[in-house]
Amino acid sequence: ESIPMKSLKCYSDYNSQVTCTWMEHSEAHDLIGMILYQRDNIDMENKNMSCERQTESDLHEGPDVFVHWVCRRTTDYLGIGIKDTYGFRPKNGTDVNQTELDVDLFQNVQPLPPQNLSVSPMISGDFLLTWQTADGSQGLGSALDYEVTYKRQWESWEEAASLLLSSTTQCSLRPEDLVPGSSYVARVRARPGQASGFSGQYSKWSTEVSWKTPEGGLQPRNLRCLFNGGDRLTCSWEVKKVITTSVLFGLFVRATPESQEEECSPVHEKTLPHTPYVVQSCEIPVSNSSSQSQYHVSVRAKTEEKMIEAHKNIQVLPPANVSVTATGNQEYELRWKKHNLKYNFIPQRYQVKYWENDRYEKVTYKVQEVDASMLLRNRPACTDCRQNHLIPGV
Repeated sequence: ESIPMKSLKCYSDYNSQVTCTWMEHSEAHDLIGMILYQRDNIDMENKNMSCERQTESDLHEGPDVFVHWVCRRTTDYLGIGIKDTYGFRPKNGTDVNQTELDVDLFQNVQPLPPQNLSVSPMISGDFLLTWQTADGSQGLGSALDYEVTYKRQWESWEEAASLLLSSTTQCSLRPEDLVPGSSYVARVRARPGQASGFSGQYSKWSTEVSWKTPEGGLQPRNLRCLFNGGDRLTCSWEVKKVITTSVLFGLFVRATPESQEEECSPVHEKTLPHTPYVVQSCEIPVSNSSSQSQYHVSVRAKTEEKMIEAHKNIQVLPPANVSVTATGNQEYELRWKKHNLKYNFIPQRYQVKYWENDRYEKVTYKVQEVDASMLLRNRPACTDCRQNHLIPGV
């Protein structure tokens, strides 16, 4: 029921005056204003009623999205047996009454969605998708074509792979069509086959079915490349995030079998949602696609090496047999045994730290740099240091 008809109310003073109120949406009024008419069972003639628009002050309300009307008429016919009929029609002869169409059933088919979609693993490693024609569309029989789309769960349906099938209610997905260790979801829809003599549009999608592929090895997976049609070939691959903390992967490109292999740089990385994998990618510049349209690409772990020069990275073993001897005059002599290096001409310097007993963690160390040449004192196997900064008895 329309808003004008739902809101219409009429009452009479049971003398000669009939008053009606109704409303219409303000935007609808601007497009197609309505007129209220009345017809009784005496002269059976539709007569327009005289209406006035009610203002906000009349309604004692704030701004409204509706236009409110009050309509009045006088009549000589009031009483039992008099039946008044009210209705609305567009003003100014606006034609909104009718649109016509001749329909050919077999050229305007939209099947019901396929049902009972399921997936089963095969011994070969394939995954078999099967479904059934909906109960209400079985009369179409083999006249239907199907579209199957499948994707990983975190991907959008715009990125889904698509298969078009005729005269079958099953399809097989091979391991090379799927990414190992991934959760997949698939759906199917139907439409009249082009060779069937029927035409129309796709059904709505079936309910979805999901499954998980077995884990693969540790090598990069899902390597694929897309050319932008101009000057860039973008290749991407996936690898476990934790592996990238220990191993770096690079993309290596060869334009022809005879050309030298080149490494693509830089490699970008993006985390995949809800998976332990990351997507790495690299853009390969394309200078002349008309003369060079074939490329061989590979992703492999890069060899990392670091040169460390031994003579610049010496860590001497700590001195041994450290001892303290009181020599008088409140002086103490520290002695220790040094470790000889392979080459005797390499000098050694020592750092001495001392502190009050049991206060190792509580006081600032008192440190002295001691030149080994001052401490040898003609003892090639020992080094000593006299300290006059120690507190007696501590």
